[in-house]
Amino acid sequence: MKKLLWFCLIGAFVVESTFVSAQEKAPLGNGNFVLKLDYIAFTDSHFDVAGIANEGSYIGLEGYGKITPNLYLGGEIGVGTMVLELVFIPIELNLKCAMEAARNFVVDFGTGISYSFVEVGESGPFYYFGAPVGTAQENRSDWLFGGQVFAGLTYKMNWLSIGVHGKYQITEAYKDASINLSNYRLGVQLGLVF
Repeated sequence: MKKLLWFCLIGAFVVESTFVSAQEKAPLGNGNFVLKLDYIAFTDSHFDVAGIANEGSYIGLEGYGKITPNLYLGGEIGVGTMVLELVFIPIELNLKCAMEAARNFVVDFGTGISYSFVEVGESGPFYYFGAPVGTAQENRSDWLFGGQVFAGLTYKMNWLSIGVHGKYQITEAYKDASINLSNYRLGVQLGLVF
């Protein structure tokens, strides 16, 4: 009986030590939040043919929680704006793997699914009794399913992190048009690790 008790006590100690060690090795802590400032560019050739700018700015918030020492589940929401009065708001659910590449440097990569809200403002001639008298603004919106792959490099300073990242996102075609709003984003990030 004493041998069984000692065996259980040593086994519990080993399991607890392993658990504590795994917690310490989680490269991005138990969770993290990040503010992203990005350059966004849409890849559809429609923008080039129409002579419309296909790039703009993007700001996003992302948060992740640890599910294993190197795997994180989380999401991102942001808004991208364009010169052509396009508003792009992706809502993402992502899974990423993070590994410590060097002291305080973490490399991560992952994939996920998205559901994006898109609103396009279109100007056209406004007619009064058959004569053009100005332009009218029409806003059209749609929700698009999609997916993304991404990678990043983060430098940790205790609870603060800074980094760079890149993402490629594909979406289904925009309604009433054959415009594809697949895009890539490149940017910098500032975050908290806890």
